[in-house]
Amino acid sequence: MERIAKSKYFLPLCGIIAGLVNGLLGAGGGIIVVFALSLALSETGVEGKDIFANALCVMLPLSAVSALIYAVSGSLTTRGMGVYILPAVLGGLTGALILPRLRPTALKRLFGTLVIYSGILLIIR
Repeated sequence: MERIAKSKYFLPLCGIIAGLVNGLLGAGGGIIVVFALSLALSETGVEGKDIFANALCVMLPLSAVSALIYAVSGSLTTRGMGVYILPAVLGGLTGALILPRLRPTALKRLFGTLVIYSGILLIIR
C-alpha cells in the first residue's frame, strides 16, 4: 500500500473519490482524505494533527460545492440548517483551539472511535 501511496496519482484519485462520496452521501469525504493523507505522508514526519488540519482545508471547498449543489436542487432546508450552523461554528472553533494540545495518538483513537460508532449506527438504523 505504501508504494501506491507514493504514486503521483494517489492523492488526486483519492480526492476524486472523496468528492464523489461527499457529493453522494453529504459526508464521508473527510474520512477518505484523512486516510489518504495519512498513507501519503506517513514517512515524512507529518503529525496526525497536521493531517487532520489539512483534511479540513480540503473539505471546506468540497463541502461548500456539495452544499451549493444541494441548495440549487432544492434539497437544502433552512429549518434543518439553521439549527446547526451556530453550534457547529462554535464547535469548530473550540476543536481548532483544542487540537494543538492533543497527542496524535489520542486524536487517532478519537477519530477511529467516531468512525466506528457512526458506521455501526448506519448499519443498525
